[in-house]
Amino acid sequence: MHETRFVQQIFTVLEEKLTKKASAAEITVNVRLSPLSHVSAGNLSAAFKELSKGMDLKGVSLKVQALALPLACNSCNRSTQITKKVFSCPFCGSADVNIKMDKEFYVESLDVKRKQRKSTKKKI
Repeated sequence: MHETRFVQQIFTVLEEKLTKKASAAEITVNVRLSPLSHVSAGNLSAAFKELSKGMDLKGVSLKVQALALPLACNSCNRSTQITKKVFSCPFCGSADVNIKMDKEFYVESLDVKRKQRKSTKKKI
């Protein structure tokens, strides 16, 4: 299951980036997920919830956003960004397109809200 691999990446980032003081904070893990991935945002969220049971991750939530991918049409020579599964040019309808996908998934940032209501954002 791809979801498990992605959730393990999230756990690794949390271990590397957060201190013990962060356990008293609300943390939002912001991730980007490719529309061409074999994982849906819902399945990733459900896997995160299930795999984090029994771990000290109280106050940690997951925010999944689409990863924009560049699509270039070889017929009309136009380019755009896609955030949904698309296999044809949105301008001319041609299926002669190139879609570049360097990553399927990555942790973009952690939003940490401390008890004092200060919010910080850590770029990954």
